[in-house]
Amino acid sequence: MDLSSSALGFQIQIWLAMAYEANNRHSDCITLYQQLERKHPSISIRRQAAELRYILQAPKLKISQEEMVTIPLIGSTYDSYASSWTDKYKDKDEKSSWTTTNQLPSSRDYLGELLQWRPPTGLENNQAFWVALAFWLALVGAAIFLQN
Repeated sequence: MDLSSSALGFQIQIWLAMAYEANNRHSDCITLYQQLERKHPSISIRRQAAELRYILQAPKLKISQEEMVTIPLIGSTYDSYASSWTDKYKDKDEKSSWTTTNQLPSSRDYLGELLQWRPPTGLENNQAFWVALAFWLALVGAAIFLQN
C-alpha cells in the first residue's frame, strides 16, 4: 500500500510539515506542502495543502508590546477561592457529586428540582386523564385477552 496517496499518508505528511514548521525549517515545510499540492491524487488534499502553505507564507503581523493582549495570571487569588469552595461544599450530600468543579455555585438546584418526583395533583377531576386511562386499560386488556 502506498501511504503517500492515502488519507493516512496525507496526515503523516501534514504532521511532518507541521513538525518542520515547529523546528523553524520553513523551507522544508513549504516544499512538502508544494509537493502535496502538485502530486497528490485527491483534489481536497491538494486544496488543503495549498491553504496551509498560504497561511505559512502569509506576512507576519508586527505588533508592538502595547498592542498585545496581556492575560493576568490567576495565581494565589484562585487558590484562595478554590480552598473556600471546597470548604463550603465539603459536607454536601451525594446527589450533587456529579457537578464539575469549574461551575459557579448557584442559589437553586434546577436539575435536582427537575428530577425530583412530585406526584401530579388534580387528576381526580380531570376527565381527559380518566378517558385516557380507561382507553389504555382497555388496550392492555384486549392484548392480554388476544394472547390467550
